[in-house]
Amino acid sequence: MELTYELKEELGLLWVQDRMEPACPYGAKRLREEGWYAPERREELERELDNVSLLRFALEEDEDRVLALRHALSTLKDITRTLDRCESGTLTEVELFELTAFSLGVRALLPLAQALPCYEKLSGIRFAPVDGPLGVLDPAGSGRLSFYVEDGRSPALARARREKRELDVLLRRGGVDREALMARRLSAAAAEEAALGDIYREMSAALRPHLPALRTAAAAAGRLDAVICKAILARSGHAVRPQLGGDRVSFRDAVHPQIAGALRERGRDFAPISAELPRGVTVLTGANMGGKSVAMKTVALNIALALTGYFVFCREGTVPLFDRMELINRDFSDSLGGLSSFGGEIVRFNASVERLEEGGLSFIAMDELARGTNAQEGAAIARGVVRYLSDKNAVTLLATHYDGAAAEAARHYQVRGLRSLSGDLPRPSSARDGLRMIEDAMDYGLERVEKDAPCRRDALRICAMLGMKPEILEQITEEKESTE
Repeated sequence: MELTYELKEELGLLWVQDRMEPACPYGAKRLREEGWYAPERREELERELDNVSLLRFALEEDEDRVLALRHALSTLKDITRTLDRCESGTLTEVELFELTAFSLGVRALLPLAQALPCYEKLSGIRFAPVDGPLGVLDPAGSGRLSFYVEDGRSPALARARREKRELDVLLRRGGVDREALMARRLSAAAAEEAALGDIYREMSAALRPHLPALRTAAAAAGRLDAVICKAILARSGHAVRPQLGGDRVSFRDAVHPQIAGALRERGRDFAPISAELPRGVTVLTGANMGGKSVAMKTVALNIALALTGYFVFCREGTVPLFDRMELINRDFSDSLGGLSSFGGEIVRFNASVERLEEGGLSFIAMDELARGTNAQEGAAIARGVVRYLSDKNAVTLLATHYDGAAAEAARHYQVRGLRSLSGDLPRPSSARDGLRMIEDAMDYGLERVEKDAPCRRDALRICAMLGMKPEILEQITEEKESTE
């Protein structure tokens, strides 16, 4: 399962990940590359969620200790290329300094990590001791954040530096053959560089047995940093650990943090989503602008979060171990090019059906399938798709405004919509006012209804609230009544 940039952006997963603040480059890399935990990686996923639980508890018990640990992590720089070069080459002075700084950073970090009450319980987060590499890089044990090769490292280095110092004294005194002294000093400097080159080769070779320990420390730092980020997100967003397994999705009071944040900025609250989606097809109906897409994205985002090692934004959540996630949305650009939105939608649907034959459990979300064609054919397509997918090994969520699409579905949910509005509506002064009225009156919550329940009809009221002329509305009403 590959979570494409397009899919992550559409779901809001990219928005969530962009708000993570890893302290070190290894944490950023871990969060960026972690990806989807397939069913065969269940134990690995459970261990990751265990880690998030432990660190979230640590934040509650002693936040300052965790923040001190994050500060220590922030001192670590990316030494990946330096380690790779050391495998078979000779490191430069700058690279040796990088390894010294990293090793000293890990040595300072280790007691802070071990001081966490949960350290021994954390999975995959163990810092190997760095005494070995520091013995090579800082044999005098100075502990200084610097790199300097002492004269005593080799007789050749000592001789060259001694000669340089003596020549510098003579040059400062003046009254001598300055040109000859400068030539001798250049020769001494070249001898110093040659001696240092020999020492750098020896040090690089001596460091090779310790590279696994340094790589282990870098990996542990990355995982610890990423888990702390997830724990901070879980605490700030009141997220909970998902239950994994089974073949049905269940959320109680789920929210979409990106949309909820946008609503808060406008002084509104997000209506939590509660739903249970069994294997088969669940149909979600509601009027246009009624919140079907919001509900679908909320469900899909929390599934994606659970299966990439995050807590979910709800009171309770159960997520099957899906092999794949399919999101079919007409707003996606078509990779083949040249197709209408309807054509691109069908191409995506066909590809999703073919992947069902590969086995495993799929989650399929379809937002207003076939709305790009005429109403009669669109309704027939929606009903046919529900009938076909009803016995497939997939949990499918289909949002539609077509009546009858839920007749053969496993479940039918409806967005409550503009139920708080009744009677004659005040005419807004502008379309912007109308939008505010709609937002204030709209109830995006879901309720389970009978399979044959008709879709809600709020389109005319929305037209009125957006400022459509009364005479046009009157003609539309007459046309509607004549066809019913």
